Amino acid sequence: MTATQTAQFGLPPNLAAFLRTSAGWLSKALLAIAIIFAAGIIAVATATVGIALALVALLMRLFGNHRERTEFHENADGASITLEARKTPRGWTVE
Repeated sequence: MTATQTAQFGLPPNLAAFLRTSAGWLSKALLAIAIIFAAGIIAVATATVGIALALVALLMRLFGNHRERTEFHENADGASITLEARKTPRGWTVE
């Protein structure tokens, strides 16, 4: 055999090896790009859900029920009283 022998389809042996190696690297690069893209989509979706939950919590805090319960309950005989406790910025208050 001589150095001028060609590989399959008439390509030189070095060119065919180069094409196979290049195809392998290209497939690995495409797989890496796909994984990075999927991770980015998951990160954006997670951040969106977190922001939505924070907004709902904020809206519930702002527009929620702010009634203070200060009711006293007496029994029929008037002997015992049930007091209501509420939380204040300085701690709990019992009324």
